[in-house]
Amino acid sequence: MKTIYYLLFILLFNLVQTGFAQDLTTLREQKPFQFQGSLELRGMFYNASGIQNRMQPFTYLLSGSPTATFYGWTVPMSFAVSRENKSFQQPFNQYGMSPTYKWITLHVGHRSVNFSPYTLAGHTMLGGGFELKPGKLRVGFMYGRLNKATVIDTTSQSLVPYAFNRKGFAAKLGYGTNENYFDLSFLHAKDDSNSVADQLMPHSDKLFAAANSVLGYGGKIKLFRRFYFESDGAISLYTRDLNSPIQFEEIDDPALQKLSGLIDINGTTEWFLAFSAGVGYMAKNYGLKVAYRRIEPEFKSMGAYFFTNDVENITISPSFTLWAGKIRGTGSLGIEQDNVNLQKTSTTRRVIGNANVSADINTQFGIDAYFTNFSNNQRPNTLRFADSLKIVQTTNSLSLMPRYTILREEVTHMILGTVARSDMNDYNSYYGADAPSRDISTMQYLLNYNIGFPKKMLNMYASLNYSDLKSVDLKTSYAGGSVGASYAFLDKKLLTSANCNIMRGKNQGSHSLIINGSGNLSYTLNKIQTLRASFYWTKNNPGSAVVGGYPAFAESRGELAYQINFGLWKK
Repeated sequence: MKTIYYLLFILLFNLVQTGFAQDLTTLREQKPFQFQGSLELRGMFYNASGIQNRMQPFTYLLSGSPTATFYGWTVPMSFAVSRENKSFQQPFNQYGMSPTYKWITLHVGHRSVNFSPYTLAGHTMLGGGFELKPGKLRVGFMYGRLNKATVIDTTSQSLVPYAFNRKGFAAKLGYGTNENYFDLSFLHAKDDSNSVADQLMPHSDKLFAAANSVLGYGGKIKLFRRFYFESDGAISLYTRDLNSPIQFEEIDDPALQKLSGLIDINGTTEWFLAFSAGVGYMAKNYGLKVAYRRIEPEFKSMGAYFFTNDVENITISPSFTLWAGKIRGTGSLGIEQDNVNLQKTSTTRRVIGNANVSADINTQFGIDAYFTNFSNNQRPNTLRFADSLKIVQTTNSLSLMPRYTILREEVTHMILGTVARSDMNDYNSYYGADAPSRDISTMQYLLNYNIGFPKKMLNMYASLNYSDLKSVDLKTSYAGGSVGASYAFLDKKLLTSANCNIMRGKNQGSHSLIINGSGNLSYTLNKIQTLRASFYWTKNNPGSAVVGGYPAFAESRGELAYQINFGLWKK
């Protein structure tokens, strides 16, 4: 009942917002009410033999993504309700919507918003905000909770990695269009140190409440119709321990001293920079882009989940189209290194490159080719050790994918093959001249065949695959195949499909066998209602209980689902 009340509250809230924010000049032109979307209820069954159950024997999931429109206001909503909410340390039940009317968008509930790559970059926030785009003005604001405090895993009643309640806000102000714009964005977030009881936290797992302020910019300029320039950058101030006894006066940093009265700064505060820029030229049949990126070590933002930091690279990326689009290609070549601030004892540099070419020889036959090459070259920086301790490695891979297609009214055929080779070559000599090679080589072969009968709604396929990994002291191979089919009955109301996959492995004289099978049924009751049933079965025999530490086991899982597709309901 609480869920129903919550959804009703959200609907009423947006109705009130509509009444106060509606542009009355176009009121008569708008449809009073429109509703579309889907609602699904799934029941999931699980059983295992040979191992302990890895899921509950029975659980359910109620999810939906309805969208309502009130006199021009578009109100997309989403929610998920599961039985697991009572046992998971971080419940994934989420409710949210982003009603939109002309240049006004409101955000309510769990929303994932992107203001810039380095400030608020897609982190889910429970709260509210808005985005306004009147003309070329670009304004945004969000406030809410970024993390929920966690202490105890209720499934095992054991202490787990902790997280404080974390709240924050983000703002954006910019001007321009999608092709020419400049934005400034700001994010500030901090942990609530009182949201986790300190006495429950062992010293070995001690977590400190932190704070973060990030100021960033982003822009793109298009020049002379074919040239463009784009750039993003940010400065992040991160306080690792809000309650640190280290006073700020003990840290000599003039840049931070100027900000000490504005944001949370103490002796554990550091600042980091991130910057990226690119300039490009795009013509009808070819293009070229040169890009540069530099992200300092430990750069982070509480508005983003992950950053690859301590990296600096420059790349050049061409693209082309030849012979009326029959040959297409893209590529990239550059140099990348770490140790951006020269704080490590060595610097790793590597060449990064890739190329992708597709060719349509005729209407039936074509081929795709993909190549990558990465090389590492690690050299001493502050410690001067012998050249024999340099680390030099290269990794390259090449894939060829020929395809042959026959399209006819009665029957279609498609044959797709793949041959891929990957090599890692280690050129280091510090293991000694008589040491075994550390090179690794991998080969993969795949062959797929698909035959379809469009008028009969019948489709069948079969595939074979083989992979082989070799090094001096290791040889592992896998071989297998799969078959499957799908068919529609009862004037396309009943859709059925089934498949089976067998994979046999060989590793140092030990053999393993994995069998997977599944079956699916979907029946359309009417235009808005659908019933689905699915069954999945797995048999895994590693060959020995010692190999991988797993015994032989079997698992089965079934699902029953009822879905309502609202289509478009107008009034």
